[in-house]
Amino acid sequence: MPHAAQRSGRFVPARQVVAGTVSAVFFLGYPVVIYLAYTRLGARGLGVLLLALYGLPVLLRVRGARAEIGHVARQHAPLALLIGLAIATGNRTLLLLLPLLVSLYLLWTFVVSLRHGPPMIERFARIVEDDLPDFTLPYCRGVTVVWCVFMAANSVCIAALAFAAPLSWWALYTGFVFYLLMGSLLAGEFVVRKLWFRYYQGGLADRLFARAFPAERTANGRRSLAYQERRLVRMERMERSRGQSDQTTP
Repeated sequence: MPHAAQRSGRFVPARQVVAGTVSAVFFLGYPVVIYLAYTRLGARGLGVLLLALYGLPVLLRVRGARAEIGHVARQHAPLALLIGLAIATGNRTLLLLLPLLVSLYLLWTFVVSLRHGPPMIERFARIVEDDLPDFTLPYCRGVTVVWCVFMAANSVCIAALAFAAPLSWWALYTGFVFYLLMGSLLAGEFVVRKLWFRYYQGGLADRLFARAFPAERTANGRRSLAYQERRLVRMERMERSRGQSDQTTP
């Protein structure tokens, strides 16, 4: 099978890249499609169009294994059922609730991660730092709670706009304001994290923060410095061990 990308030492199949790209275009462009087609197509015509656009990346993700087909079906069934219900009833308002289902699904996954652990933000952090220090774990949990509140508020806004506001307001919020708010939250969390932990690496932003807010001036900053030193020592030991192993290998 051809491969289109490589990540973490593993190749990603081309069909997964295509499926991910189509899914991203679908969800990012969904408010625009709805706004343009809402007044030109009936609920059934619009629903069939959306079902086709949504079904393409889903089909690309299925490889044929029964377990995988079942997983994909369970993951995407609520959205497909909502579109199917809109087609059956002719109720176009139901199509405005797709972003609500996505937001509620994300909220549910984050809440479940808080109950059963590890919190979702901790999982994301361990992708970057597999040996995540213990003093960062309460922060990861707190940020996960913040995202839960954000997605709950987003769900309320989408529902209110879908049922009690003009279509243009719904399209403006779901297609622009939501992403602006999410970007602001991401940027704000980045700044808070840098100021709280003062864990700096080699990037431009880190160099600027390190000059303005030196790590050694706060307790958390000194913890971060100690963690970086321990990590550096551990990496040097691993390199020496690897070099000695290579020398002894015939």
